[in-house]
Amino acid sequence: MKIQNYPLVKVLFPYVVGILIAYLGDFSDTTCRMLRWVAGATFLSAVAMTFFRAYRWRVVRIVVMETAFVFAGIVLTNSYFHPKVPDEVMEANADWLVRVAAEPTPRERSVKVEAEMLQSVDGKAVGGKVLFYLQPSAATAKLRYGDLLLVHAPLARIAPPCNPDAFDNQRYMRRRGIYYSGFVREDGWQRVGHRPANPLRFLANTARTRLSDLYAQAGMSGDELGILKAILLGDDDTLDPELKASYSSAGVSHILCVSGMHVGIIFMIINFLLKPLDLFRTSRILKTLLVMFVIWLYAHITGLAPSVTRSATMFTFVALGQLLRRNTNVFHSLFASMFILLIVNPLLLFEVGFQLSYLAVAGIVLFQPKFAALYTCRTRVGRYFWELLTVSVAAQLGTSPISIYYFAKFPNYFILSNLSVIALSFAVIITGVALLPISFVPLVSKHLTWLLTIEIKAMNAIITFVERLPHSVTENIDYHIVQVILLYGVIGCFCYLLYRRERRVFWTASVLFVLFCSSFVGKKVLTARETGFLAYHVHKCSVLEFNWHGQTVWLSDTLRGEGDKLFQYNVSRHARRHRLSGTMAPIDTLAFDTPFLCKRGNFIRFEDKTYYMLTCKERVRPCEGDSLRVDCLLLRRNPRLPPEEAMAALSFREVIADGSNTLFYVERWRVFCFENGVPFTFTGDRKF
Repeated sequence: MKIQNYPLVKVLFPYVVGILIAYLGDFSDTTCRMLRWVAGATFLSAVAMTFFRAYRWRVVRIVVMETAFVFAGIVLTNSYFHPKVPDEVMEANADWLVRVAAEPTPRERSVKVEAEMLQSVDGKAVGGKVLFYLQPSAATAKLRYGDLLLVHAPLARIAPPCNPDAFDNQRYMRRRGIYYSGFVREDGWQRVGHRPANPLRFLANTARTRLSDLYAQAGMSGDELGILKAILLGDDDTLDPELKASYSSAGVSHILCVSGMHVGIIFMIINFLLKPLDLFRTSRILKTLLVMFVIWLYAHITGLAPSVTRSATMFTFVALGQLLRRNTNVFHSLFASMFILLIVNPLLLFEVGFQLSYLAVAGIVLFQPKFAALYTCRTRVGRYFWELLTVSVAAQLGTSPISIYYFAKFPNYFILSNLSVIALSFAVIITGVALLPISFVPLVSKHLTWLLTIEIKAMNAIITFVERLPHSVTENIDYHIVQVILLYGVIGCFCYLLYRRERRVFWTASVLFVLFCSSFVGKKVLTARETGFLAYHVHKCSVLEFNWHGQTVWLSDTLRGEGDKLFQYNVSRHARRHRLSGTMAPIDTLAFDTPFLCKRGNFIRFEDKTYYMLTCKERVRPCEGDSLRVDCLLLRRNPRLPPEEAMAALSFREVIADGSNTLFYVERWRVFCFENGVPFTFTGDRKF
């Protein structure tokens, strides 16, 4: 592969650089307007430079063109990063006319609805998207994409994380153009009509619901129905979380996501059924249009996930190549599909599915032919499994660094699970597609449903077996983005050596690998020196962390182990990145001792500091003479003791209120501390 043979890379790379600049930078509205003028002037200059065809202008033409695409990436990305309505307008109103912009998602205590703003109660047109959390009811179960709603709910900006290294929901929603959210009570909304913004999407959502009903009517149920809906329709809402985790631990979670394999099978089926249309040129055009329509309809039905849009775009190029009687180059299709998708939505670059999809295809294309040539099987079955093995290894090589960065684990038996499950998943897709047209024939569909159930049960049994093998998953792996880049540098050099053996590339790979390994040693040395106290912000809970050179004690009134969901969401990532390990104890324990921590009642002694926990029913009586001195007062569970009485009994230098306190008590103590010159910290005010 030579880059000069792929001219699209010359504009794709600077365009991606522009997207990254806009994503990492924080440009004001004035700067964005100025950048639009600069981008327009640069593009006009690039067009003008095409008239200077002399060789001496070649470098200037390239520089101007690439600069123009850098600015294009900045401008297009910035258009997604700025709210369409000022903050004062959004926060001053509470009544809105909105349109449901995606299928509602049921949650434990609410129904999440992504809505498109149409106008406020006073008739002013507003724009952008918001998140509403509706109180569950019988009416919320009937909500669909395109419904018009009158909503009464005050909006607030989505806040950044309050705990270090926690999931940044604000940044995630910002990439989707969502800045505000609000909670809606059961009587706080009313459906007033139905007007979908995209009729094709509404048709696709309706088709997905209808297809799900057909599978249920055919006799599919339970985990088998959940797996089938996830594999064929991209709907994993009803899938058991434990079963989903098992697939992830076995390294085959991609089976549950509609990807290139699914689109490829649909493409082959439609291509085969429409083969008689290849006889005439006019019929070939009709066939190409029908194939493209079915592919993109299926992509819409499955929710237009990044992996699906990538594969649908690439198979569109394949269909056009068949029409023009030309062989499509996979690299051209890969770069062209990426460029088109990033033009439509530059923020796809930061979607995990988008990254994994393209890296998996790149790994397969670059490594699989070389791996397959290492051994030649004489039998057809042997060749099939050998190719399956090489594809699995190549895809894992392309996706492992970024996958470990996001999910902090590596499936050790991915080869075993892929060899056994991919063939079964292929059979499940074929059987599931075949079941739809004959679902109205009870006698035939009954036997096909039985076969499909057996296939899915066998697949689940294999996944469970692999997951239960000893050391099936290596967990708590922490990669920094710099380490990911270094590792991809090593993989890139290895790929180059497969095609051209050069000593300098070997030494470059060696240096990058040494730097990669050294970064782990340096990080381990730095984290081993860390000590400190941290109060986490967890809603209606208290979580206190005492770290002494990596040995940690977590005191909590809710958490009972590292498998707790609250621990995984709020604490685990920080603990993994700082290599923390230790014990977790109830915060109400009367006595608790470690070499670095001593707890007696509500007193905690750590690192030459004394902490006192003031709780809801605590009554502290003034001592005779000097008041009791503590370094920090920890407020938990809405202490009813007035701050004045607490100060009379305790002499404290700092006050910390965690997430177990309501805002009334937080503000009460905030005002008191401000008036008395005592530093006050509310964990909900921290921004990380």
